[in-house]
Amino acid sequence: MTPSRPLRWNPRWFAPLFSGTARQGYVAAADQALISLSNFLATILVARYTSPTDLGVYAVGFSALTFVRNTMEGLVIQPLNVYGAGMSEEEFAGYASGTALFQLASAVVIAGTGLLSGWFLTQAGNGILGSALFSLGFGLSLWQMQEFIRRLSYTRGRVLTALVNTLLAGLTRLGLLLWWGNKGALSGARGLEAIGWGAVVALAAGLWTNRRIWRWQGLALRQTWQRNWDFGKWMMGGTLANWISVEFYPVLTAGMVSLAAAGAYRAIQNLVAPVHTLLRATDTFLTPRAAEGFQREGPAALQRLLRRVYLFNGLPVAAWLGFASLFPVEILRRLYGETYTPYGRGVLLMATFYALWFGYWPLQTALKASRHSKPIFLANLTAITLMFTLGLLCISLWGVYGTIGGQILNALAVNAVLWTAWRTLRRAWQNAASGVAGDRSNPASSDSKT
Repeated sequence: MTPSRPLRWNPRWFAPLFSGTARQGYVAAADQALISLSNFLATILVARYTSPTDLGVYAVGFSALTFVRNTMEGLVIQPLNVYGAGMSEEEFAGYASGTALFQLASAVVIAGTGLLSGWFLTQAGNGILGSALFSLGFGLSLWQMQEFIRRLSYTRGRVLTALVNTLLAGLTRLGLLLWWGNKGALSGARGLEAIGWGAVVALAAGLWTNRRIWRWQGLALRQTWQRNWDFGKWMMGGTLANWISVEFYPVLTAGMVSLAAAGAYRAIQNLVAPVHTLLRATDTFLTPRAAEGFQREGPAALQRLLRRVYLFNGLPVAAWLGFASLFPVEILRRLYGETYTPYGRGVLLMATFYALWFGYWPLQTALKASRHSKPIFLANLTAITLMFTLGLLCISLWGVYGTIGGQILNALAVNAVLWTAWRTLRRAWQNAASGVAGDRSNPASSDSKT
């Protein structure tokens, strides 16, 4: 009988943790951490210096920001990530410049809509909502241009540049909120306005940093639009459907219950929102790399990516959600005072929703990288159907808790559809690989085809 060999330390086991891609991943995680920290602290400042109704205005406005972000994701960001990752510098310059013009046109439309709507509401006597729409139009139009520049850096592997851009925007935004708060001039509308001023500073720096990319001649705008649309139409449908199935719930809460209830929802969500650090980092950093890996190695690259993401990201996600669920009232009290402590029971529900969200989020990255975005749209369409049936019933029966319960139902539905689609796709890849292997091992079969 051969004696068993003792288990010895092998440095290669941990080599992936220190590779070049891993180091860039840590910078990307730090970038997303800054974004989440900025949003986290901004919500605390608005909650501490204003009323629940003002926090509700801010929460609904922030939902509008995520709506714009999801529209961008489909038609601009994801095509830029997937197609731009493998382009030469010269080809990418023309493609990125053309896409930037489409992004600029979108920003002008957003700004005009917000300013015009705000003016009409102010003239009609609704100064609070009018002011909020003024601030929202200003903030959204500038923010989406800054976000385009930041994500462009990711596409070309300049992750540290993106982090510095995020830092400039966050410091400017939080500095303004703190200044207005100490002066007694902070409101929900000004919370949205601060996003725009932070974007102004970061956008100016980003345009200068990427100055060698911009081209104004020889742009194939029609070809660029067609390329983005062919890939992005399902992606945009999926991201907008995702916004409706997830982010529209607070808007429904504001309409069906009150703005103060929407503010309470935002206060609860803010406790577990740092999970966005990993969710957004996964999508922002890994989508272009997953697309490049899929082109180079095929499905094996995506399966390897998913295993690593769920392993390395799952542990911190579980730790944070568990911590928030164990001490909800104490955390609410320390962050906001006594205002939102009656909603402590909602933290466990929110943690459940975010755990289910993490269950399908990395999978979306793999589907996008393989250019199978239709299942994402269909999954969120299923969730929308649930929202406007069982979701509305939950809100009417249980208010804020019903809002989160509806989101849990949606996340369960999206998980079911996406994992079913992924298993189907894997079987198709395996069958295709078996067919190729069979043809190569059977010369007669190969001869008969020629």
